[in-house]
Amino acid sequence: MSELRAEIDRVDAQLFDLFAERMGYIRRAAAIKEPAGIPADVPERVREVVANAQRRAQERGLDPDLFGEFWQRLVAHAIATEEAILKPGER
Repeated sequence: MSELRAEIDRVDAQLFDLFAERMGYIRRAAAIKEPAGIPADVPERVREVVANAQRRAQERGLDPDLFGEFWQRLVAHAIATEEAILKPGER
């Protein structure tokens, strides 16, 4: 059981590395959006990202509702991060 738990912990650590990498791209996107006048919240893109997460979950035998909700929260955090970069004095 300890080996299995160690593998789960290893995968969890990789997930955090990937989430940190994803947030780096979010910050880069904000830097591109600012001079272009693109808002942080683009509802069509949010729907696309969440739908993609649900589809990918379904394809892997995972709960699409769970991952849809998770991704919705992840995207909301990304939008808040971008807004803080785009409008630093308003937070």
